[in-house]
Amino acid sequence: MPEKLETTHQIIPRELIIYLRPSTDVWQCRFKVDGRWIVKTTKERDLQKAKDRAKRLMIEAEIRKASNIPVVTKKFRDIAKLAKLTMENETKNGKAIASYKQYAQIIDDFLIPFFGNKNIDSINHNVLEDYEVWRTEKMGRTLAYSTVRKHNVTLNRIFDEAIHRSYLTKIHAPHLETKGRQAETYPTFEIAEVNALLANFPAWIKQGSTVSKQEQRQMLFDYVQILTETGARPGKELLDLQWKNIRYRVNVVDVVKKEINDNGEVIELKDDGYDDEGNLITFTEWQPTVTLSVDGKTGDRKVNGFEETYRVLNEIVARNYSGKEVTLKKLTETNNEDLVFVTKSGTIPSSFNHLFERYLSEHNLLIDPNNGRKRVFYSLRSTYATTVMNLDGVPIRDLSKQLGNSVGIIQKHYDRATGDAISENIRAPNAKQALFNTENTREIYKSNKNPK
Repeated sequence: MPEKLETTHQIIPRELIIYLRPSTDVWQCRFKVDGRWIVKTTKERDLQKAKDRAKRLMIEAEIRKASNIPVVTKKFRDIAKLAKLTMENETKNGKAIASYKQYAQIIDDFLIPFFGNKNIDSINHNVLEDYEVWRTEKMGRTLAYSTVRKHNVTLNRIFDEAIHRSYLTKIHAPHLETKGRQAETYPTFEIAEVNALLANFPAWIKQGSTVSKQEQRQMLFDYVQILTETGARPGKELLDLQWKNIRYRVNVVDVVKKEINDNGEVIELKDDGYDDEGNLITFTEWQPTVTLSVDGKTGDRKVNGFEETYRVLNEIVARNYSGKEVTLKKLTETNNEDLVFVTKSGTIPSSFNHLFERYLSEHNLLIDPNNGRKRVFYSLRSTYATTVMNLDGVPIRDLSKQLGNSVGIIQKHYDRATGDAISENIRAPNAKQALFNTENTREIYKSNKNPK
């Protein structure tokens, strides 16, 4: 039988132990909570005081476990869980930011799997480089700059949590350098391609082999039409939309009938645009404005839709509530909580991505010939932004509000203005007249070498 060491004492057999390390006379303890060994220092040199302190530490840990609070050690895994708990508490208190869900996903999918068993104060530059290699191999590609930045923001939240709880000093927190593939602009559609995309939908819907498939294709068409008119952010912003999130108004206005060419440009009035006395003939037109209150990547915001959005919403109501005394007005004014994008049989889409890709491929619209990349839903958003700037001169400030992006992001990713598109907007006659006024040159600016 081995000789019992005076430097080790089992307070609770196989559950709570205190011991001395060779390099210190301060008693350490280790105890089991939920089947895991936790190691802590008692900070005591007296044996009896160390035993009492060890018991208290174990009880505190058990209480934390029972309260669903992580039993914190210096392990990255435990501090990461505390960082998640902090975000959850802020969410409950109304202080959450839209990215919290993304941060939690990064913690679960990337940070804990790699750093989990490491002590928080052992993560240095070399470990972070190993993480970059591991992450690239896991993803199968170099991450975009914006994605790497989100990972770094998440890591910094965990390091801040450790500093707050005195498991790490600020001076020893590692510096995170954001590297990554610079984000590219999304492939876009030409106007003629969007026309074809929308025109081919009705026939494609009818080709669905079952009623269920036809309903799903119809719902995709509804979704695409609203994306095209509003430039809304694909995914959560529209798919989570409920009737209570919608408000609209309809104005009656007199408009002049116009001729539009294939590029969406006004080229002339129709032949019957004037009456016998040479006056412009105007037509009464209903002009609806639909406001969608969405919650997405940048939080709550308002998205404006117009004739197309109003028409599509009414068509959804007519299909999904046929036989019932239900109207768009009734659904919106009674704050109905039904989802907008749902089939008549009640199917709720998780994503349209694969169905949309198949549709584009079938109609030779999937690949952008300008860059050889696949088009996605964001291509519609990109097309919307570029087209309203090019053809209507929509101010970038207003577009920033509509898209929920900063002016800088819009200029970087969506502004594809051509010389033709901006020529009229920058004609600037007043500026030209001022700049090229050579008749009244001040005396002080005349050559001092010429005789007066």
